[in-house]
Amino acid sequence: MKSLINGSIVVFLVTTSIYAESVSLDTSYDVGLKAGSLGVGIEISTPINENLSIRFNINGASYSRSETEQEIDYDGDIDFLNAGLMLDYYPYVDSGFRLTGGAYYNGNELSAVATPRNGTYTLDGIDYDSDMLDVLSADGDFDEFAPYIGLGWGNNVKSEGFSFSLDVGVLISSPNVILDVTRGSATDAEWNMIQKSAENEQNAIDDDYNDIAVFPVVMLGVTYRF
Repeated sequence: MKSLINGSIVVFLVTTSIYAESVSLDTSYDVGLKAGSLGVGIEISTPINENLSIRFNINGASYSRSETEQEIDYDGDIDFLNAGLMLDYYPYVDSGFRLTGGAYYNGNELSAVATPRNGTYTLDGIDYDSDMLDVLSADGDFDEFAPYIGLGWGNNVKSEGFSFSLDVGVLISSPNVILDVTRGSATDAEWNMIQKSAENEQNAIDDDYNDIAVFPVVMLGVTYRF
């Protein structure tokens, strides 16, 4: 991750220098703080010309939430860690409206532990006493390379000072969720049934997420131009 971020920063700085020289612009930078569905982070951007800018950002956050999946209640943690490199196109020179394309490193992860309902876990539609299972958990991550498309609003003018920004778009990145069951007091026969139910439950989760390849992105920010 560190080498990826360092490499992205180098690409960002080299690219901006080359473009700035080629179009004879005074180099300026926006540095901003952002928050939203990708977490909280910092962003650096610079104009290439009146219609184009490039941006680099790093975001992260951690929070807990409860979720129900396939009749199982989970208490889990979600950890955000992502870094993006994007190109903004401003179709109207005097407007802050922009169209954006780019890509993210998606290191977001989730982990969750199931809580029994009325002393039982339901796996593949079958109820098992909670003491048969020591732990029922789920862990997930995402495809690390995540293309991004979106639109938003933010200054591409040359004046210094504070401004606000908005990004709305989608990350194209599928989740990978693994269900894990640890044996409790189950007999061998019961354990075989639990493992089969867990396998069917895993297949159902895979089917649920098979077609989900997008993650909604909404980010608000405040920037300062130097």
